[in-house]
Amino acid sequence: MGPKTTQLIAVLEQIGQLLDSDGEKHWRKWLASVRSQLINSDYSGVEYLLDAYGGMGSFNDLVIGQVMVGGRLSWQTDAQEANDKLSALRGEAYELAQYIKHHHELGVRKYGELK
Repeated sequence: MGPKTTQLIAVLEQIGQLLDSDGEKHWRKWLASVRSQLINSDYSGVEYLLDAYGGMGSFNDLVIGQVMVGGRLSWQTDAQEANDKLSALRGEAYELAQYIKHHHELGVRKYGELK
C-alpha cells in the first residue's frame, strides 16, 4: 500500500470519528465501506469515495452539529468548529483520492486484478 493510500485511510478514520461523535450513521457506514476497500487494496474504494462528492445530497452537502430541541433544529455550541474540521478533512480525502486515481499509486489494485 502506498503512502497516499495510507494517508487517505487515516483521514477517513478521522472523518468517521467526527461523524460518530455527531451520531451521523449514513455517511459513517459509507466511509467504513470505503476504508475497508482501501485497506484490502481494492482500487474501487477510490472511485466509490469520489462518486460521493457530486450532486444533490452528496457527501459535500453534509452538515453536522444540529440537534432537535422542542421540535426545531438547533445548532450545537461547537457546530461551526465541527463543520470546519469536517470540511477540511473532506477536502483532504478528496485530494488524496484524486492523487491515487491519477497516479495509480503502487500497491493499490483495480477490482479483479491480482497484485
